[in-house]
Amino acid sequence: MTDTAAALPPVVSREQWRAARKALLIKEKALTRARDELNAERRRLPMVRIANDYIFEGPTGPARLLDLFDGHAQLIVGHFMFDPEWDEGCPSRSAGADEFSAGHLSHLLARSTSFAYVSRAPYRKIEAYRAKKGWTVPWYSSFGSDFNYDFHVTIDESVTPAEYNFRTRAEHEQANTASYLQGPQPFELNGLSCFLRVDDDVFHTYSLYARGTETVGGAYYFLDLTALGRQEDWEEPAGRARYARSANPNFSA
Repeated sequence: MTDTAAALPPVVSREQWRAARKALLIKEKALTRARDELNAERRRLPMVRIANDYIFEGPTGPARLLDLFDGHAQLIVGHFMFDPEWDEGCPSRSAGADEFSAGHLSHLLARSTSFAYVSRAPYRKIEAYRAKKGWTVPWYSSFGSDFNYDFHVTIDESVTPAEYNFRTRAEHEQANTASYLQGPQPFELNGLSCFLRVDDDVFHTYSLYARGTETVGGAYYFLDLTALGRQEDWEEPAGRARYARSANPNFSA
């Protein structure tokens, strides 16, 4: 037997496999219930009004944060690592963007949630790279604004104290995670941030950083990060969605 074969799962009878699978299913169901509870707790987080009138550059010129909603109730921003000095975006973030399909975007829009990438690179570089990759996801430049610094995805201690994933430099050193803040500054980091629109006021409801972004997959997983959630009738807290849908993930309406 080769070393590789020795590392594979053991071979058992169908009855033994079924017993082991049912034991694991108990834990999987417990994880699903715990995840539902966590998502409800996330939706109960307070929110912060955005007072800074950030100006971005997009395909039609200057845009405010409110414009990125494109008329929808919610906005998810993907903080895409793209330094102004680079000619191409971060390879890891690009791999994630490769998996972001038109179906993802349409399903989010069906729940009045828009999605856009934001990077600090000038828009001409962003658009050239987006065209090269063939992506259709909206993408804006925050070059010249404080947006990346305020959401702690550009680390430059000449602008603002270093913070990432809600930890200061001292807290990272204590937690043995200081590697996040190492390297010549300024440098870019990844994350996702969620916003809610109430009339013309914009509120920050949630942000996710580091390996936390690995948990985001299909449209449901994106919606679980937001204040309105999946907008289905079983979710807590109840009564938040104007039109609560049944738990039918076809995103037809």
